[in-house]
Amino acid sequence: MRAQIETLQILSFLAVAETGSFRKASTRLGVGQSAVSRRVQQLEDLLGVSLFERRPSGARLTPAGRCFASQARAVLADLDAAVDTAKSAGVAGNGHLQIGLMTSLSRGSLRAVFERFTMAHADVDVRFIESGRSELLTLLNHRRIDIVYAAGGPQTAVGDGFTLAEEDIFLAVQAGGALAGRERLDWQDVFDATFLVSAREPGPEIHDYIIRRVTDLGRVATVLRHRLERESIMSLVGLGLGVGLVADYWRGVSYSNVAFIPIGNGEERVPFSLTWCPENDNPALRRFISLARIEAKRNGALS
Repeated sequence: MRAQIETLQILSFLAVAETGSFRKASTRLGVGQSAVSRRVQQLEDLLGVSLFERRPSGARLTPAGRCFASQARAVLADLDAAVDTAKSAGVAGNGHLQIGLMTSLSRGSLRAVFERFTMAHADVDVRFIESGRSELLTLLNHRRIDIVYAAGGPQTAVGDGFTLAEEDIFLAVQAGGALAGRERLDWQDVFDATFLVSAREPGPEIHDYIIRRVTDLGRVATVLRHRLERESIMSLVGLGLGVGLVADYWRGVSYSNVAFIPIGNGEERVPFSLTWCPENDNPALRRFISLARIEAKRNGALS
């Protein structure tokens, strides 16, 4: 069945799912509506399920369609990445480096390393992939990316690595609110606050960290998980719907009506580490690791 499913069928299906209409999908794709309908029908026939509820007002995904849409987007993303990798590998004379990360490059040690690397090696084609830890480690194991930067210690069960930096923890609060004027917060000050976290990584890790700290005070933490990226979580904080726990690198970006206040006793820090496969002999990777070691020693994270 997999061999019979065509990319155009998936593209047509996703276009209908995103626009909610066969007519709008045909306009987006620049093909006739009958061609879009035919491709989707062929896909449904191959799968043996209905992907849409067809109505005069448009098309709505069925439960099977919702499940297939999520996986289909991932398949196309992997295909795009494979094409990009093949193209970059075929560029004679230019190195390439692919970095997986769960953090922002707005500030912090990884940004510092990257700036030095690009200044010294402008001919290297650097690509970034931002995703959850599980997917990044899978891509690393299959040599789809060269190195992973993520919260926590290095994943020694996967490969080599070291801690690049330890970042301070801050509480994101509504600017102008009661907490915004404080120089530093204790956990006792926020034990009854509503914490907002992302359902995507590193949101679950932040959730667990909040639970541990508030539970130590004999309270049950109120934590709301949203299927949103970090920028949207900060928007909710700015609207006064709760507070957020963030590492220092988040502060490199300004968010509307949001202030960042240090929390804890000054020793609230989270490690961020690099992990790579030792058998990867990519010269660009080795140069990047060398610069990262220098930065880690400067931070005191590596002796």
